[in-house]
Formats: sequence, C-alpha cells, structure tokens
Amino acid sequence: MRTVPGPRAYLYVATVQDGPADLDTAVATKLQELGIAAFAGEEVPGRYYVRGDMIDEGGLQFVQWTIFDPQNQNTGLYTLEKLPDMAQTSSAKPQNIEEFVLLSASNIDRLLGGDGFNFATLKKPVLYVPIVRGAPGDGAESLSYAIQEELVRMGFDVLPTESGANYIVRGQAELTPAKAGTQVILLTWSLERRNGEQVGKIQQRNRIKAGSLNGAWGSTAPLAAKGGAQGVLKLLRSSEPEYFQSKS
Repeated sequence: MRTVPGPRAYLYVATVQDGPADLDTAVATKLQELGIAAFAGEEVPGRYYVRGDMIDEGGLQFVQWTIFDPQNQNTGLYTLEKLPDMAQTSSAKPQNIEEFVLLSASNIDRLLGGDGFNFATLKKPVLYVPIVRGAPGDGAESLSYAIQEELVRMGFDVLPTESGANYIVRGQAELTPAKAGTQVILLTWSLERRNGEQVGKIQQRNRIKAGSLNGAWGSTAPLAAKGGAQGVLKLLRSSEPEYFQSKS
C-alpha cells in the first residue's frame, strides 16, 4: 500500500472563495520558500490541503487557514489572520497584502512543525542604487558609488543589481542655465519599494560655479552623498519602524 505524502511533502492550497485574487498562489509560493512542497491550481485528491475561509466579524475581515488530511477530515490545526483594510479593492496597498501573505504562510508553516519566517531579517532594508540620471560630468557614476559607500557605512546591504533588493534609491540631478557665472544644481533622491510604491524624496539644492561639475566631481560627490544618505536613513526609519526598534 502506497504511503500518502505528509503535509510538508505535498500540500495543496485551495482557492479562497470570495477572497483576494490569487491569494492561494501567493501563499503557496511563500510556503515553498519555507521548505513545504505547496501548490495551488488544480486539486489532487487524497492529499493534505489547507483551506482558507473568509470570516466577517465586527466589520473586519479574516481568513481562517485550516489543515485537512487526505480523507478531508479537519485536523484541528488552524490559524486566523486579519486581512488588511480594503484588501479586495484597488485601494489596498500591495505592501499590506504581501505582509498578510507572509504572516499566513509563516503561521501555516508553524502549524506543520516549522519555524516560520524570521520577520526581523525579512524587514531589513536591502538597497539597490542605479546610476544618477541627469548628472553632468562623471556624476552619474560617482554620485551613485558615493551614496552606496555611505549607505554601506551605515550598515545597510547594497546590491549590485535590483534582484534581491527590497528598496531602490534613485538619484536625479537638474542644472539651471548658467547666469552671472553660476548655476543651481538640484539633487533629488527618491526611495521606492520594489513594487514601485514611493516612500519619499530628499532634495539638495546648491549654487555652484557654472560648468564646475562638467568633468570629474571629485570630493563633491561624497559630500553630496552624505546628506542624501542621511535623508534615505530617515525615510527608512519611518518606513520600517519595527526593524529599527529591533536594532536599538
């Protein structure tokens, strides 16, 4: 007689009736990251599965995730997770939905004997800094390199490519036309989440000698980057308060 695979070896995630679109697929994907062979889509009979049931209570919405055995019997293992406000509308923030999926998968994993996600590690900001647009001279590269160095000095992980980063620091430079031998340079640093949601902006404005930045930026780049990095740190503190509290 063939042995039925255990729930960690073969776990079907059923579609959540009247729930947010593709919630089953998103949870299955996160469970895979935790070492569970989870899948969504077409059900395979005679296997363990997890079912999410929508619950309305006091104007709030929850999903109860329950584990069922291959004979469709309730195992008594369940976890109840609150849905973010307006989860089924276009007003729902992708970040909130993602956090709900992470928490659901983490607690399902714990029901099945796992440790779940380490949320302190997950929330650590991991950054990517592309070249700075609009900068004259070698500013596109030198400014990008300088702010990366400053962010690393602050203790952040800065990756060479966007893959794996959860935040992007974009730089934009604008120069006014020369007037009376001077120009004004405006540097804008924008902090974005990987999903494109903008966290905030920092702007630096300085008057310079006309044409003085058309070549090598030299020591100007690190000086500009220092102020930009401090602004990015402030935005990250407001965006990830739990992570920074765990570090204090």
